[in-house]
Amino acid sequence: MKVHMKNVKWIMVLFFLRAFGDVSCDGVMTVMDDIHIPNIPDPKISRDFPACKKVSSPKCLVACSVPSVARGQLSWYNENVSLSSLTVSDLVTRLYLEVEYHDKNNYSCVVSSSGKTKTSYLDVASSCQSCPKREIPEPASEGDSVILPTNLTEVQYEDHVMWLYENRLIAELFENVSACYDCQDKRFINRLQLDSQTGCLTVTNISKIHTGTIKLLITNGKHQECHRFNVTVYDPLPIPIITKDSTQCSSASKCVLLCSVLNVSDVTLSWYNGSRLNSSINVSDLKSNFLCLEVKYQDRNNYSCVVNNFFTNKTTPLNISEFCKAPWNIPLIVGISVGVVLSIIVLAVVLVYCCWNRFRCQRADASEDQLNVRYASVDVNGYRTAGQNITDNEPEDTHLLDQPTSSSQEFTPVNTLCCK
Repeated sequence: MKVHMKNVKWIMVLFFLRAFGDVSCDGVMTVMDDIHIPNIPDPKISRDFPACKKVSSPKCLVACSVPSVARGQLSWYNENVSLSSLTVSDLVTRLYLEVEYHDKNNYSCVVSSSGKTKTSYLDVASSCQSCPKREIPEPASEGDSVILPTNLTEVQYEDHVMWLYENRLIAELFENVSACYDCQDKRFINRLQLDSQTGCLTVTNISKIHTGTIKLLITNGKHQECHRFNVTVYDPLPIPIITKDSTQCSSASKCVLLCSVLNVSDVTLSWYNGSRLNSSINVSDLKSNFLCLEVKYQDRNNYSCVVNNFFTNKTTPLNISEFCKAPWNIPLIVGISVGVVLSIIVLAVVLVYCCWNRFRCQRADASEDQLNVRYASVDVNGYRTAGQNITDNEPEDTHLLDQPTSSSQEFTPVNTLCCK
């Protein structure tokens, strides 16, 4: 009875294994594929560029990839002929293929895993279309940081963002993994920053060696978007230099200042009074790199010298008191001048008054002398002396002299009221 029960147990175990799995010859149970293997996704085909390797123009490089497959195999076929294949792992998920731009659509990419396969077909015309010739100008000065946008608010998982410099891949964002590459010439070493959310590329401390065309390529299935950024790097603008001029544009009555820039061309040099343009010149060569300005000593510090090109500028404010120092203290000179002028005016008035008063006094003295002569011809009793004739100059009212006068009457000399 005991042996019979043991056989029953084995029969039940074998039945269970038969229902839910298989047992290999070595006694190891294998789980049935139909129950435990998930569906595999369709392989994704997109144009690609190898990092730092220039692709010859007649060739178009495409890549086949499959996400979310831990174990499997990728293969390229031209109709039924196998061209290449690789085993998919966590580190290797893409298989490349170079095709001609004029090739027919006979290529296909196949992924197989656990006995299941999925196939995607290559549309050469769609995947290998050339980037539009429309270029976006992107000027910059040496040492600046330049941000090249993708116009994406958020990069999707299936988006493949690639940045290329002269058809060399320098940065990419794929399956939420970003990478920047240092090419053999090391021109972009430690200068690239890739935003993992938007795919925007930042080139820091940019230099003239980075002048050229940087391409942006975004692929998503059969959709492809491409932009060109024509990056031009200029010399950094110098800070304008303000000096007091004595030879270039001299003036005797005003303070003359000179603003200049060195070792730069294709810029505009300007003087501003506040926000109002005072004067400007175009600096096209080293012969015309200065601009003069005449100011008054008492002007306010509203002036500034500005050098600019079409995308940036540098400014130097003017401190008039630093350059335009008068030879004397102007308020003191003005005060002394006004005092001297007023003193001269007062002195002239006094002299005129005194001269006029002296002239009046002299006339009064002459009249007094004549009166004294007349009074001397009058006797003690107040009558005219006998035999005294009246001169022709005597007034007709001579009878006044004949009037008796009081001996007590005093006469005040006229000249005591005048200055001698």
